[in-house]
Amino acid sequence: MTEQNRGKVLTEAMLRALCLPRGASVPVPEGAVLTPLAREYVREQGLTIEILPLASYLLPLKPEHMTHLDASTLVPKTHPRIRLRGKLDSLEALLLQMQRMAQEEGRSETARALGEVYGLAQRILAAEVKGESLDPFTIMGLDSAALRAQSHDPRGFAGLDGHPAPHLGQGGLCLALNVLRTQVRETELAAAQAFCRDDGNVERPDLLEALNRMSSAVYLLFLKELP
Repeated sequence: MTEQNRGKVLTEAMLRALCLPRGASVPVPEGAVLTPLAREYVREQGLTIEILPLASYLLPLKPEHMTHLDASTLVPKTHPRIRLRGKLDSLEALLLQMQRMAQEEGRSETARALGEVYGLAQRILAAEVKGESLDPFTIMGLDSAALRAQSHDPRGFAGLDGHPAPHLGQGGLCLALNVLRTQVRETELAAAQAFCRDDGNVERPDLLEALNRMSSAVYLLFLKELP
């Protein structure tokens, strides 16, 4: 087994995705390993495994409707974690737009805070892809607990009597921040779908908490920008 291919795993799902006819030959890169279910699928379909050197291995094992979950796992692009990554990507793009808007309106503190939120979104995506824990973070000098507490206390944070509903008279930046808040919430829901199991356990509570606090941070920025 070559060092480059050590640990390369071919699953039943990857073989099924090739849509090969019964009795077909399946080119497999040198050094790759088939999972037990993949071997069973090969037997059931009467497929022939053809080991090819990496240099001559031309058949793509990544159909257009599939993508890499990690270095050795292919999944459909509808996989919940792939959908979450797409939502995070879209969220990062919107955050950059929002930061530019705040800068153009001379709202330097809001622009700086949005930069911190953008950095957190990047860290969340990296932690999800790499399977690493998310380190503690602050936004506007507030840690996770403080962000939660402040977002539940609009009077203490901004001297407001209750939680204000968005309306047309609040101005462009406020309304854009409200849109951003909804996109963070949608990303949080995508994370919940990806990591909340049917038995009630949560695989990545750190990411879910971070997205919830990100929503709190954007809401606080909305409150700060109210006319």
